[in-house]
Amino acid sequence: MEIKQLIQKHTLACLAGGFVIGIAVCGFGAVFNSVSGSPAFCGTCHAMKSEQATFAMSSHKNRACVDCHLPHDNVAIYYIEKGRTGMIDMYHEVMRDYPAHIKLSEGGRDTVNGNCLRCHEATVEKVHVGLAPQDTGDCLKCHSRIAHGSNHLEGGIKVE
Repeated sequence: MEIKQLIQKHTLACLAGGFVIGIAVCGFGAVFNSVSGSPAFCGTCHAMKSEQATFAMSSHKNRACVDCHLPHDNVAIYYIEKGRTGMIDMYHEVMRDYPAHIKLSEGGRDTVNGNCLRCHEATVEKVHVGLAPQDTGDCLKCHSRIAHGSNHLEGGIKVE
């Protein structure tokens, strides 16, 4: 049997098989996307143990890590940044060279501030009164311990 005849004979089976495989890949991708941004997943890294412990006691404990630590204004940028930061974190985890106290980079700080403003927009409208212009976009200047606390023994500030 020639290739052309084989393809014609099994076209429907190939299409159905491709459809099933496509659905399975999309389902697996969606599950992995959700799981890979959770505090449980992020806390599996040796360097993130204290961050996970303090986050679990904070008022933001029902949020995913990616809600604060990844940009949300563009889907493509979100996935590019998720891949980039994931690879950086994986590299440092494998090399075991994370510092004792992890600090946000300037870009990470901008992302977190942007996400604070995105979620708390209605509240922030009333807060900027009386702040110096350079402080109006820097939530972490006053609220840096909300989600992670200042050390491994305390959680973030309770704001209930």
